[in-house]
Amino acid sequence: MFRQAVVGAAGVVALTVAPAVPAALATTPAAQQEGKPTSPTKDVEELVLTSSEMELKLAAQDFVIPLRGLVIMEGEPPVTPGQTTSIDVRDLKAHSVSPDDASPRQNAPAQQDIGEVRVEQNADVSSSLTMTQQFPPRFEHTVSLDLRISIENPPEELRERVAPRGAQQEPLELATEEPVELVGQPRSFPPRGAQYESQGPVDLVLAQEEVTKAGILDDLNLGIDIA
Repeated sequence: MFRQAVVGAAGVVALTVAPAVPAALATTPAAQQEGKPTSPTKDVEELVLTSSEMELKLAAQDFVIPLRGLVIMEGEPPVTPGQTTSIDVRDLKAHSVSPDDASPRQNAPAQQDIGEVRVEQNADVSSSLTMTQQFPPRFEHTVSLDLRISIENPPEELRERVAPRGAQQEPLELATEEPVELVGQPRSFPPRGAQYESQGPVDLVLAQEEVTKAGILDDLNLGIDIA
């Protein structure tokens, strides 16, 4: 049996359910059935992610940027306390809620809005999901993400430092120097209303050469939910 549900334009939830055993197999000798491996059922979810604040430090200025986007998680959750399973996390894409939301923490004449900000996952990853309590269910989900961050209108001081003079004014592409580690405590899988918090600041480098430091991702908190 296969069931598919479409939830508006915000996200698609696709659940794969193992088919029931045909009646004919019920008469198969137990010895024959024992030798056949069983395929685990995996949930495939396109989930909505939101963030009230992604904190960036760029050119000695602090920016707080709310985000909205989608991410896909696929895997089989653990069923006993202490058990850990692998969850594939891919296609994370988010953007600032509106260009005006990518604003300095404190307005000052010398500061500027940085326009639209986009965040994308650089590579697919396998994350770990551990059951910490069975009744009611509790999990710990650890995800390490390489992120690429595009900034439409970076601070002039930063642009002048990293871009050749007279170069075309294009969005500045940054990447995390090390993966961002996010930890959440979902009560179910797929996560429903779970909060994920970054475990520390990560340096940002120019995406094209991944050497020149250009800022810091100070903090990233994400809410993950079914649409």
